[in-house]
Amino acid sequence: MKALFVRPAGVERPRWRAAFPQLELRAGPDQSPGDAIYWIELGAYAPGEADRMIARLLDSGVPVVALSDAPSESEAFALLASGVRGYCHVEALPDQLREVAATVAAGGLWMPPGLVQRLAELALRTAKEADSGLSAADLSDTLTRREAEVARMVGKGMNNREIAGVLGVSERTVKANLTEVFAKLGLRDRVQLALYVNRLPLHSD
Repeated sequence: MKALFVRPAGVERPRWRAAFPQLELRAGPDQSPGDAIYWIELGAYAPGEADRMIARLLDSGVPVVALSDAPSESEAFALLASGVRGYCHVEALPDQLREVAATVAAGGLWMPPGLVQRLAELALRTAKEADSGLSAADLSDTLTRREAEVARMVGKGMNNREIAGVLGVSERTVKANLTEVFAKLGLRDRVQLALYVNRLPLHSD
């Protein structure tokens, strides 16, 4: 998909061009051509302006990635819950930017791995306080016992290596389990799964 970067000063960052040699730079959210992702630099706008811009783009069905100069779990949760498909540092490395683009183009959500874990931990704490997390029995109606175990570990913020260590299986097996979990629960990725397990809302259009 075409990469459209939005920044009012009209000055691109070198890493953007390194990731996407054919990127287009825009000063505002004009009409998007088909098959494109809008990348919005949050810190380049006055408070509230970027949010309004993102809302207009999302209303028109445009996939949006938010670029932050100080990523945080609270900002990530708010943006992903609103419908933003990706969230990363404005100075992310080119390889990571391309990974974000590939995930979003495939219909998934993307955020830095460290934030995925912290967001899952936040979701877990919230679920414990509300006593509302999904139990193994809740998940067993749809998933196998092993799949339910993997899902609940993702809900606790564990990565694939940690899950493999606890279960005594390979990371490849964990990935295969997650593929089945996503398919059976109608989810796209581990961000949605962590929030689903902890019964927290997430925009899923």
